[in-house]
Amino acid sequence: MPFKPQQVMEQLQAKRDDFRQYDQAVFRLRQGYLHALESQSSLSPAELTERLPSGPAWLGARPLEPWQPSQGWTIPFSQQWQNREASKTWSRDRLANVTTIAVDGSQIVPSDDISIPVGVVQVGWFTNPHNPERPYVKDVKLELITPAELQAARQQYGKDQPARFKERWIHLRRFQLELSCIRDHLQQYHHCSDCCVFFDGSLVATFAESYDRPFQSQYIHALCHTLTTSRQSQVPLVSYIDQSQARDLVTLLHHLGELPATNQIFDIHLLAGLKEWGDRTPLFYCDRGGKEGSPGILADYGDWGRQIGFCYLKAHQGYPVRLEIPVWIYEMGWLERVIDWIRAEIMIGQGYPYAIEAADQTAVLQGGDRQAFLKLFQDWAGQNQLQVNFSRKWVSKQRRR
Repeated sequence: MPFKPQQVMEQLQAKRDDFRQYDQAVFRLRQGYLHALESQSSLSPAELTERLPSGPAWLGARPLEPWQPSQGWTIPFSQQWQNREASKTWSRDRLANVTTIAVDGSQIVPSDDISIPVGVVQVGWFTNPHNPERPYVKDVKLELITPAELQAARQQYGKDQPARFKERWIHLRRFQLELSCIRDHLQQYHHCSDCCVFFDGSLVATFAESYDRPFQSQYIHALCHTLTTSRQSQVPLVSYIDQSQARDLVTLLHHLGELPATNQIFDIHLLAGLKEWGDRTPLFYCDRGGKEGSPGILADYGDWGRQIGFCYLKAHQGYPVRLEIPVWIYEMGWLERVIDWIRAEIMIGQGYPYAIEAADQTAVLQGGDRQAFLKLFQDWAGQNQLQVNFSRKWVSKQRRR
């Protein structure tokens, strides 16, 4: 049956008071947090630190990089240009002979449409030396997930998992393959002072807190191994997150201002002070806990538990983007240089880092790829006398298309 907009409008009209009440409650809550931000950000880092509760509590964020109290949590970007061409020239100059690397992944999840469970994960990367004499590289690495591998994973990790185990396992394998590829590049460019690797995701795996411990440990191990490789190779690693739903600064203000805890406001909602392109917040330690102040997943990161920094950067007309950066980069005095590389990549990509965009386009497996894979697998199975059956629903869809 077709979608019926008239029924939706009738429901919206009937329930409009629910939406208005929600909107008004969030508005009042946000105003309280904005007021707290204004007062707390006018303190020096030392003054703010003195106000923090004592003890081992996870406070969301802790001061790391100094800021000017008169400017609050805004570090202005001093560069201005007369025209678009001048900004592009600045970007090219900043990135000249700097190798930027981005990695992204995609997957085909085992489907109930096919009697043999089989999946695919694919990782693509884009390496750009920003040197006309050294060509860029785009390539992919593909991994086939067999029924035996799925069964072994099910026995090891899936005893308490829901019915969506296969999908969850494929997502983990994609994540592991992405980070393995990142580590390969970090080691390849060991001690390269003009290199930067982009990760399109968070270094803090809060999403995995709802998973069982065996799954959690796999995500934590992959991330901590990659962070350690970055530090050992002395190659900067940057996590880039657009439309972040992190609440680390919100949690900090909750503790400082005795405000009600909330999951309805994100950090990005409070950072209207980042008005000009390129402005950013100071770098903070990420000190994220779990529910109601309990230890979260960072408590299992070992030495890395309080060695991940974050800041927010005005990259386009929307909300600021979140950058997560290992603290060792700041300690080496490289932070501003690395953020300038990020700004330049965003400028070239017209609002999104060009390197990440190129890696995504290289890695992505679209709907047509899934159909081509299933057809290829069907043909191969027939050649090898394997019994494989497809659901009548899938066969019907192929005929209609």
